[in-house]
Amino acid sequence: MRTFLTGFLVVTFLSSPFCSHAFEDRSSKHILDNGLTVLVTEIPSSPVVSVYALIKAGSATEGKFLGAGVSHFLEHMLFKGTHGRDVGDLAACIQSVGGTINASTGMDYTIYTITVPHGSFDVALDILSDMLANATMDAQEVERERNVIFSEMRMRNDNPDAKINELTFKNVFITHPYRHPIIGYRSLFAKVTRDDLVEYYRERYAPNNTIISVAGKVDLQEAFSKIKKAFDPFERRASVVRNLPREPEQISSRRYDEEYPTELTRLSMSFGSTELLHPDLYALDVLAKILGQGKSSRLYLDVYKQQGLVHSISALNYTPIDKGIFLVNCLLEQENVEAVIQAVLKRIDEVKIKGVKPAELSKAKQQVRSEHILRHKTSASIAYAQAVDEAFAGDPHFSKKYVEGIARVTLDDIKRVAKMYLVESGMTTVILKPEGEKKDKKETTETVAEGKIEKHVFDNGLTVLLKEDDAFPLVTVRLVANGGIRQETVELNGLFAMLASMWTKGTKNYSANVIAEKTESLGMRLGSFSGRNSFGLSLEFLAEQFPVALDLLKELVAHPIFPEDEITKVKEHMRTVIRAREDNIFESTAHVLKKTLFLTHPFRLEEEGTIESVDRITRNDLTAFYSRFVVPGNMVLSVFGDIDAQNVLDDIKKSFDVLKDGEVTLKVHKEGPPDHPREATLTMNKEQAMVMLGFQGLTFHDEDAYGLEVLVSILGSSFNGRLFVNIREQLGNAYTLGGNFLPGPDAGFVYFYVLTTEEEAGKVKDLLSQEIRRLQSEHVPDQELKDIKTYLKGTFKASQETSASLNFMVSLDELYGLGFDHYQEYDGRIDDVTREDIQRLAREYLDLDKAAIVMTMPEKARP
Repeated sequence: MRTFLTGFLVVTFLSSPFCSHAFEDRSSKHILDNGLTVLVTEIPSSPVVSVYALIKAGSATEGKFLGAGVSHFLEHMLFKGTHGRDVGDLAACIQSVGGTINASTGMDYTIYTITVPHGSFDVALDILSDMLANATMDAQEVERERNVIFSEMRMRNDNPDAKINELTFKNVFITHPYRHPIIGYRSLFAKVTRDDLVEYYRERYAPNNTIISVAGKVDLQEAFSKIKKAFDPFERRASVVRNLPREPEQISSRRYDEEYPTELTRLSMSFGSTELLHPDLYALDVLAKILGQGKSSRLYLDVYKQQGLVHSISALNYTPIDKGIFLVNCLLEQENVEAVIQAVLKRIDEVKIKGVKPAELSKAKQQVRSEHILRHKTSASIAYAQAVDEAFAGDPHFSKKYVEGIARVTLDDIKRVAKMYLVESGMTTVILKPEGEKKDKKETTETVAEGKIEKHVFDNGLTVLLKEDDAFPLVTVRLVANGGIRQETVELNGLFAMLASMWTKGTKNYSANVIAEKTESLGMRLGSFSGRNSFGLSLEFLAEQFPVALDLLKELVAHPIFPEDEITKVKEHMRTVIRAREDNIFESTAHVLKKTLFLTHPFRLEEEGTIESVDRITRNDLTAFYSRFVVPGNMVLSVFGDIDAQNVLDDIKKSFDVLKDGEVTLKVHKEGPPDHPREATLTMNKEQAMVMLGFQGLTFHDEDAYGLEVLVSILGSSFNGRLFVNIREQLGNAYTLGGNFLPGPDAGFVYFYVLTTEEEAGKVKDLLSQEIRRLQSEHVPDQELKDIKTYLKGTFKASQETSASLNFMVSLDELYGLGFDHYQEYDGRIDDVTREDIQRLAREYLDLDKAAIVMTMPEKARP
């Protein structure tokens, strides 16, 4: 399995992440005379084009700068201007054509990503080539960005998942540079100079160390010609040899425990694995799937479900360029650690002795087939995958070999690799536990074709939306219903979240285990959701499996049983989520902000509820709410993908026309804005501080909702919004910031947030107010307004790239009374917003006398 480490997060691609896509015959690979590798894939149906650059330089390859985080530092600095563009211009230029730009650093590479509407390919190419060749590394910007990364380090230190990831690699790898954090050690990072950055930039950002990967609506030859013209002037440089020390074989077990300010323990059990290009890769990947991927996996069924020893458990086989690791990760209570370690080892021993069942092996292979299609549907995913495949394997289509390798795995292979690699003497155990005494528990893309969306309303009130799209042999189904937090009480807060989780936990004819086995053996994705205004089910599967999927959906809708033993497990999981939420500075601050701004409206409630409200919910409550809200007249069923619409309609009628309609009276809530500013202060055991400012907003039926969306983006856009420019750039110690507008049926919510330091929190609060007053007193410049509109339209269009994403959007629009074709009005409504509208809306809805502000401050300094 390919699991890439970017920043301090682990990005996991279940089964193979390689790019086995439907447009391989429209792909090309060229190597220019200067050594630059160029990959282009033509996707005629895609509305966008993704232009990526992968540099074969990451935290493990930093040479004399090892451990200083210079690769990551340089990634930041490439956004800080070139000889022809000032700070902020690069992102602003991409944003102005409706595109997105980003970057990430891993252990073996750094990647820069741009996605734009296909007509702006030249712009993306110009920006990318300028960044790679002409970065200025202004001395003042270097110091400003250094402070930003110091803030990022604090953010990492406050994240327990990032912490255990860092500890795991530090203890598994004793010699290999994979042991060092990508972001670097603070003391070494602090010593990196501008000259160091320039030296590393000139050495590593060479054409012969770079891969340009393009996927989307382009012509192969034309795209290659433009890339050649843009990058031909780049001169080849001396090659940097990758000569990293090999990690010695581990012959004795290791264990490391560390305390951390959290209520939940995190456990990592790691074994030595292989490098990517090793024949045992395939069997180890399949073993990871069988052991710990999915709700029918062995560890999930035993350690989580049957014994109830963990809150979550998973397994993965991480195989980078050099030798990787096979991990089992758990979230649990501290008192269960030893029992979990023994339970995991017992299950591993069973595989060594008895092997696995033919059905398990077959299921894993089917999952690989499905995941290949499901996970590589967009131009961005293809551009990324082919770049990494080329960098890691020397073959942009390595996925074909991967699929063939998985298909060759035998039962004997699984038993053999379990015996060879998962040995207790080679195990590293890392435990991140609560401090002190245990605390009490409290387009290859599935592009949206121009196919028409059909709407049908059955006699019983069920609305059905259908759309044919044969870009991929996939079908996505969404069943959505009015409900969610707005229909809950304080006493039963979390009921819909519990209802959604329980919906797939057993029916009259299928147990939860059978449902998990049925879906996972066919590579289906079955999910449920609950939010502020709605809840529902989702299914995604290969087109050939439609009859099985429809039968399962009918069973789930008609005959859920909400078994008591599953309710107990779901409640425990929800308590875990609530406790984890209390550890998260953003979620804790947002929770207090909503309670401060809304005194009676359900906007103040949380999706998972509270410990007390979750404990209060009974099975009778679940069945009563299910009977009340899951009725045809309160639901929209949408089926998009590789279907024959008429045949599907006939099948749905046979299955759902017999459902009886019922009356659903939805609660409507009204609450006026505060009549004076409301403030609250929160303290947490964190290194960071957070400032969050909120206002009551508009409903999504309000004509001014589009204007308010533009207004919030002008302030809170993540790359070139005014907060980004005037707070992050001025103060530096504010790594994460932004804003959002959440409209609802009867109320809306606007908020802005800045993650900063305790020392800068007061200044951040003042700057937030200053920026809002500036919008109230001055007109937005025409170019700024034009750019943000283009950005919003571009990102909105990208959000519809797959049938699955469009399906969910139009299903909710239809459910909320906006109409399934409401999304088609978006561009026009955004274009209609004027600078006078922005000023009027800022005065009306960002009234600082009607605001709520929460400041979260560090409780104490952690060593």
